[in-house]
This record gives sequence, structure tokens and C-alpha cells, in this order.
Amino acid sequence: MSLNIDDKKNIQTLQSEFNALFPYLRLMLTKVVPGHDSSAKNSTNQLQIVDDTPLLDYKIANPETPFCIYPEMTVAELEQQFLQRYGLEPIILRKSGNVWIEASITDDWTLEEQNTQGELITKQMNERNKPSTGI
Repeated sequence: MSLNIDDKKNIQTLQSEFNALFPYLRLMLTKVVPGHDSSAKNSTNQLQIVDDTPLLDYKIANPETPFCIYPEMTVAELEQQFLQRYGLEPIILRKSGNVWIEASITDDWTLEEQNTQGELITKQMNERNKPSTGI
């Protein structure tokens, strides 16, 4: 399974489709503020994009090859594609129990590996937090 990126697709739809494909991951897109160091990940350099704007409004490059998100793609590859094509920096969050953590240290993992780890950790934490029924 893969997710085709269509320039006409709005960001909310893209995020919903991404989450349907990877239920233990979240995709956030940020726009780097011009003149700031994009390698410094903090809120003063980036603005989160949360709207129904089509991806086409952010497009900066027109490569001939289609862009698809697929399970074997690494987080780093996903980041590179969004930066090159749209000037957007994706942030991948992985579910860990009841919280979402940024998957920045493991950006060499595939999206499938990230999703599987999120599922395993979440299920383990949910099992530990189940109330015991002592008889």
C-alpha cells in the first residue's frame, strides 16, 4: 500500500490518509520561516500548517517523478521529498502509550518500522496499565 501525493490534495486530507495508512504515526507539516536556520528545530523557526490549503500552494519544485509515501520509505526520505517539492518540513510523531513523541532520532527507520514500534509500545503500556482483578 502507498499514499499518492497529489498537489490538489489539501493538508488535512493528506494527514488523515497518512494516519489511516500508519495508525500509530502522525504527520505534521511545518513551513520554515525564511532567513532562519532550518536545521534548528524549534517553534521560533517554524510555523505549523494546519489548514485546508492544497499542497500546490506550497510547491517550489516540479520534478517529473511522482511522489508516493510507502511503508518502506524512511522518515529521512519523507523529509527530503517534502522539503524539495514543497519547502515544507514534515514532523513524524510516533504513539507511545498515551503520548505522541517525535521520531527524530530514528529518522533512518522506515515508516513501517516506526508504526510497528508505536503499536508494540502502546500495547505494552496499555497492558501494564490495566487494572488487575485479584480474586
